Amino acid sequence: MLHELDSEEILHISGLAQTVMLKPGEFLFREGDDARALYVVKTGSVRVVSGSTVYETVRAGGIVGEMAIIEDEMPRSASVIAGTHAELIEIDADGFLSLIASKPDFALTVMRAIARRLRVMNQRQRPNHAI
Repeated sequence: MLHELDSEEILHISGLAQTVMLKPGEFLFREGDDARALYVVKTGSVRVVSGSTVYETVRAGGIVGEMAIIEDEMPRSASVIAGTHAELIEIDADGFLSLIASKPDFALTVMRAIARRLRVMNQRQRPNHAI
């Protein structure tokens, strides 16, 4: 189960933050960039990549850049590039704290996204041999 935001939650968040528009192939941010915000994909899709490896395609309702908020603005650990025309909602640290105060379930959504990504990364690192 993908723990994504539904349309009502996205509309609520949209009123609290600014919107970023991307064209296909345009970078939202690059690995190593300074990090000051997380993003909710409102429409379209983006890809989380490092080098030539695509880790995930994130569609409407998904979250990217969440580690920036959790890790206190550490550099980006991957790049995010638009796969289609995409509209994203940018949420800075203050906005994140305000959002989880008013909608505590948003914090759980972010934690689930992080846990899912960690599980995928762990599965990718397992050797492909029989035990």
